[in-house]
Amino acid sequence: MSNSKFLMMYSQRLATPNDANAIAPLWMAFLEERAQHDLSMVLIPDFDYVSYVKQKLESRSIRTFVLESSENRQIVGFLCVYFHDELPSLNYEGMTHTPFQPRRIGGAIGMYVQPQHRKPEAITLLVQSAIALSEELKITDFDLLISMEQTGVHKLLERFGFKKAAIQYTKHSEIEKSELPRLESPVSEELSVKMPTPSMIPLRDPKTQQPVINPKGKQVFLHPLKNELGENLKSSNGLPIYGTPLRDPQTQEWVFNELGELVICPVVLDEFGKVKEKLGIPLFKKPIYEMVDGKLRLKKDDEGNYLFEE
Repeated sequence: MSNSKFLMMYSQRLATPNDANAIAPLWMAFLEERAQHDLSMVLIPDFDYVSYVKQKLESRSIRTFVLESSENRQIVGFLCVYFHDELPSLNYEGMTHTPFQPRRIGGAIGMYVQPQHRKPEAITLLVQSAIALSEELKITDFDLLISMEQTGVHKLLERFGFKKAAIQYTKHSEIEKSELPRLESPVSEELSVKMPTPSMIPLRDPKTQQPVINPKGKQVFLHPLKNELGENLKSSNGLPIYGTPLRDPQTQEWVFNELGELVICPVVLDEFGKVKEKLGIPLFKKPIYEMVDGKLRLKKDDEGNYLFEE
């Protein structure tokens, strides 16, 4: 069978939140298969994979592509990728200085194709979709972590120009949870992350990855932006749009107003009230800065409101 005829048996597309139920069992099969080769992957019994997948499908920095069988239009595989801008100010342990220039990074979170559909041409469809996305978003570096036993994937990636950059060693140890010493301050262990609604995302401190607490002692969540009618704003791909929190240029801490509310950068709208995008990513207004006593600070108006570029 020629490649052109084979490719007609499969098609790939960008997943939507409505695909969560179909993708969930594939994610479970992917992780169970990986856990057989990686002892460090200990899965939680009776885990809710549908909610797990929905959260990924609603994320602004994650894209999931699905492979469909043309015979019955069933989803038989997926490729989940992420992308983000790696800024020098967002380094480990609160480091604000680094010798490295910013990068726009992409990578794969997971890829799985049902065994009976693991044909090179079918897998190529998924890989090509990720490469096309990286080119569209101007990704400077696409990093992948591939296990040793996936030799077929190694060869496929090399054909697409990927190069082996490192060798990762792992050592797994069985340790009882009761033996774990504390890594963070005691307060971090008392904060439980409870989602008030499935669409809300807990905000975390980039230095410690702990939940953020506002000045009034309440946990902070990001939630989808709404229009004047109270409806969720959605991007061109149908995903909800979450606000971009404002950060202090000196401390890199999240900014709260006098009411203890998280300050969000306003989204950019066109003359028809629709969200403007660039390369599929919603645009937000940039904050206005001013120099005070030689220090860069966020500018406010006479009423104490933070100012943003028009």
